[in-house]
Amino acid sequence: MIQALPVAPAIRFHLSLNVSDLARAVTFYRTLFGVEPAKQRGDYAKFELDDPPLVLSLEPTPRGAGGVLNHLGFRMPDVTTLVAMQERLERAGIRSQREEGVECCYARQTKFWVTDPDQTLWEMYTLDADLEHRGPGQSLEAMRPPAMEPPAQAKP
Repeated sequence: MIQALPVAPAIRFHLSLNVSDLARAVTFYRTLFGVEPAKQRGDYAKFELDDPPLVLSLEPTPRGAGGVLNHLGFRMPDVTTLVAMQERLERAGIRSQREEGVECCYARQTKFWVTDPDQTLWEMYTLDADLEHRGPGQSLEAMRPPAMEPPAQAKP
């Protein structure tokens, strides 16, 4: 019998959407993707697709000024890749906020946050473990780090 080789973990695009009706959103995305949610609770749902490699989180949130986008990100295959990306961004002047072992979204994660120049929030993370409870989540300070270092001023 031939045994399949294990598939190397890949970087997955992550998108978190604020939804006004979680059940209705789950029904829509279940139909769109043709798969069941990988995780579904009364206050959270997550779809994981292999093709394209996507992690879609649905967060029930009343409509507000922020719109439907909660944040974007990448789930990294391992902590080495995560740290390498954070170091590369920091060297380029993009400030980040790291969090270790955060319990959020029914998972334990190691992550860092950055914002783009228009304040779009990006999360880079590794999935350390699935949890049965939602967890307290990440801090608001971590979710809004400064986007970039101010440019250096030339000395006369």
